[in-house]
Amino acid sequence: MTVNDLPLVDPERSLGHCPASGRAGTLALDKAWRQVQERVAAESLMDLAVHGRGDRPFPVRPALAVLHHAAEPVLRRRVQDLVECLNQLVRRYPADQELQDFLAVPPLLHHWIMQEPEPERLRVNYCRMDLLGGTLGTVRVLEFNPSSPGGVISSGMVNRFWRESRLGSTLAEWAPHPAPFESEDWFARWLLRFGREHAALRDRQRIALFHAHDSTKFELDQVHRQLARCGRDVVEIEPLDVGTVEDVRLGYLKYIPLEPGEVRRWDRFCARLVEGTLVVPNPLAQRWVAENKLCLAALSDPRFRRIFGEMDVDCLDTLVPYSRKLGDGVEADEVAERRAELVMKAPYSFHGRDVLIGTEFDARAWSREAHDPRHRGWLVQERVEAASVHTQDGEYLHDLVVPVLEGKVIGYSSRMNDGLLLNGAQGGGAYCIFSPHPIDNG
Repeated sequence: MTVNDLPLVDPERSLGHCPASGRAGTLALDKAWRQVQERVAAESLMDLAVHGRGDRPFPVRPALAVLHHAAEPVLRRRVQDLVECLNQLVRRYPADQELQDFLAVPPLLHHWIMQEPEPERLRVNYCRMDLLGGTLGTVRVLEFNPSSPGGVISSGMVNRFWRESRLGSTLAEWAPHPAPFESEDWFARWLLRFGREHAALRDRQRIALFHAHDSTKFELDQVHRQLARCGRDVVEIEPLDVGTVEDVRLGYLKYIPLEPGEVRRWDRFCARLVEGTLVVPNPLAQRWVAENKLCLAALSDPRFRRIFGEMDVDCLDTLVPYSRKLGDGVEADEVAERRAELVMKAPYSFHGRDVLIGTEFDARAWSREAHDPRHRGWLVQERVEAASVHTQDGEYLHDLVVPVLEGKVIGYSSRMNDGLLLNGAQGGGAYCIFSPHPIDNG
């Protein structure tokens, strides 16, 4: 067996489906699952599929697994290398006209990216990578998410709840080293450290959480609680109201503009970020490049290999699926012909919206989508087969979610569903994944 043949999940260290002879194991899993559900309710972890405050609990499924002991270190290294490739795109963007033309960042966003005073120092501070595939040789990255920490915070908490359940002794044998994102208040501690390093943050100085009026609110509730436990006052506010918090020096921007035109009302907010009188992780020049799904096309398209070194190219060939820009890298006729192999996505969509999967269309309907002028400039990507997990109530597809903080992996989680869209906002449930090895993010 080669390294790339290794399964991501260790088949000997997983729970979710017990045969009839394993009734005792089924009962233990069920009891532990109920304990985890009780903790989820007590901590007010909410379902990502519910907008606003909502009242449905985070959908934990009775399934958990440990990554393969030989595959995990290789996967971790590859993921961290890929995030550095993304950093190279972010740093290159302000000086690379071809890359600017290719990514086609909306003009209002582009304007503020170009105001960055030190582009050579740009870095994606926080990033969540979503991957599909069942082995080291088949796993591919489908998306970078440098915006929303809520799902990662919740997943870390749920992993901790499983460790504190009736299955704790089993997990202590299988995965004895909790991942950094399982620790309490990890996000707040990191944000405050970031503020001390980049904004000369003082003790007791309040923190702002910037968000849209209709953001998925429970994410901010969790960040708010963490900061409060660390002794900080928190104000939640929309970016356009930044003038009311002139004393604030550190914030977190949880926001993907539904329409770029919204940024017209952000002039003071954007100016403060550029001036450095307000600091947020993943500020404008990082976020609005890295959040663009066409970054995957830039990482895959041979035209941009000039940006990367030889070792980086090996990483890209390993983890990035075939990805192109419709109308500038692949034409509609080819996309129409390769219906069974391809997916199309809008560059700045989220929550699983604006994702067209070829196998869900007949040939004629798919051809119409491929030739629709509204889709010109979209990401066209190879369809990657998802791995599956067996549970007591059937078989589900699942992905692998890998959060990266300051260039280091901080844990693992997964979303599972009975359909092809595995985004948490599309329903489904959480499949808890643990590392067999200690993860150092120091």
